[in-house]
Amino acid sequence: MDYIPRHLASVVQETARTFPVTLVTGPRQAGKTTLLSHVAPDASYTTLDRLDALEAAEQEPERFLRALPKPAVIDEVQYAPDLFRYIKLESDAHPRSKGRILLTGSQRFQMMQGVDESLAGRAGIVEMLGLSLRELRRDPFDKPFVPTVDYIEGRQPKRETEDIWTTIFRGDLPELAVDPAMSITRYYDSYIETYLRRDVRDLAHVGDLAKFNRFIRIVARAHGQMLNKSDLADKIDASFNTVDRWLSVLEASSIVYLLRPFTASTTKRLVKTPKLYFLNSGLAARLCECESPEELERSQQAGAFFEGFVLSEIVKSFLNASGSIPSLYFYRDSNGREIDLVIERGSQLFPIEIKKAEIARPADTRAFAALDAFKGYHRQPGVVVCRTNSPLPLPDDAWALPVSYL
Repeated sequence: MDYIPRHLASVVQETARTFPVTLVTGPRQAGKTTLLSHVAPDASYTTLDRLDALEAAEQEPERFLRALPKPAVIDEVQYAPDLFRYIKLESDAHPRSKGRILLTGSQRFQMMQGVDESLAGRAGIVEMLGLSLRELRRDPFDKPFVPTVDYIEGRQPKRETEDIWTTIFRGDLPELAVDPAMSITRYYDSYIETYLRRDVRDLAHVGDLAKFNRFIRIVARAHGQMLNKSDLADKIDASFNTVDRWLSVLEASSIVYLLRPFTASTTKRLVKTPKLYFLNSGLAARLCECESPEELERSQQAGAFFEGFVLSEIVKSFLNASGSIPSLYFYRDSNGREIDLVIERGSQLFPIEIKKAEIARPADTRAFAALDAFKGYHRQPGVVVCRTNSPLPLPDDAWALPVSYL
């Protein structure tokens, strides 16, 4: 398979030079194992997807670890949570040896308790998502998206070769990117079924898979909307606590992202109603039963899909540059003023409006001034991300930016 260079590689390498253990988490099929095979090509490899390896890790964990040539990659480590205690002992026995054990796991919800209890101070954790637009286009630019004048002037994106709706419809999983002949719909049908069967049933205590299947499809229809857990519970005839648990698993597994509202109080941000987005637009499109990029572009959800795609790209730009997720919010007030996205960087606020149109208008930035009311913050000019071909100035020092500038 053709390898697409991943910008996260430098973060993983730095983490492996710092800690005895490196854990790469992220959704299934995002490319975690392939990335580690390029970061640590000489490491031995075993996967706990194999029943014999899993049995050995569970029954004889100390001998299992000792027998692995170091450095060692252990794939899907969440299947043997008791192994973390023995990884701790292995790390303590070689305190000066960095990058000794590299782990991958696709069930962050289940793993983190074991990591927090056994590997605190010994493991560096790196979150990985699917391919970014930059990676798809083999663009080496790796700065996080912070729309300053320096960023805009320094960005030299590669020329677009694919319609953006085709990119949104395909999603971000590497297998689909490197093999255009693959059926996108059949691939995601299999991906959804595998995810339901292997991950969610165990993590979310799903007793009724048919009900969960309805749930996740209804959630996909809410892509880009305010999250209403009570409404979801009513629609699938489930308890509020069940819906809350299932959503927690989807969020912890990096399937969905909850974008919270910006307020002056950080406490209120945690309790106010968030907006829900799928991080993989291709998965959301399949759950919504879209059959083609053209159908997606014509659909009533087109704006939400474009908005979600931009959000996901911004999240990836930060993760791939530093391994950390930025402070992102949306803004909405009682006067009807709305801002799709606000990036908080220290005391600076960067307002971002997202439009699927090919042009941006001066009115698109009108709500940005609402952020001036927050004491202790400095509102920056902001940008409108749209489908324009090149950056264009807007009033109040704002810019209209092409999607390629993400």
